[in-house]
Amino acid sequence: MGSKKSPPVDSMALAGLFLMGMMLCKALTGGDDQTGVAAAQAAAPGSAVQVESHLPNPEAVAAPYEEYILTQGLHGYSYGHAAIDLTAGEGAPVLSPIYGEVADLYTDEWGNPNLVIENERYRVSLLHGSYTGSIGQSVYLGEVVGYESNQGYTVDYLGQPCAGRDCGYHTHLNIFDKQLGQNINPLDLFDK
Repeated sequence: MGSKKSPPVDSMALAGLFLMGMMLCKALTGGDDQTGVAAAQAAAPGSAVQVESHLPNPEAVAAPYEEYILTQGLHGYSYGHAAIDLTAGEGAPVLSPIYGEVADLYTDEWGNPNLVIENERYRVSLLHGSYTGSIGQSVYLGEVVGYESNQGYTVDYLGQPCAGRDCGYHTHLNIFDKQLGQNINPLDLFDK
């Protein structure tokens, strides 16, 4: 009986597979994927190992709800906004419209809760909700950042204040484009 000989092992291929597995583990656990890219390139020079970056796209923008109704088009110019109002219903989860960081969380002089999220491209303001999180917290696109409410100055369809009443539930959304230096229509960004 003859013995079977093992096929030769390609050490460069094994090193590449090992490093790709390490990078995947780092990406899944929040490690720095750029360190993994550098390690893969250093360990396997000239190899065909290609690694995609998993860094979030700062230009990605989505609606703050999976499904919604637009209740008011562009408005707010008198106080520096070009905002829209959207509703998904009382208590609906409000989702982060961008990848970014919570830059501010406060209640303004009209009692409106304000959540401000920003990244290198956009500064997003969300008003009227019951918001979670803290200043400096990183958030990803689509992450729940609060729940729809009617806090602050909201009105019913007749323009009557909803304070203490069961009406006016919505999210006021304003997006400031840092590259353009101005507020922009959020609806123009949702389909990109």
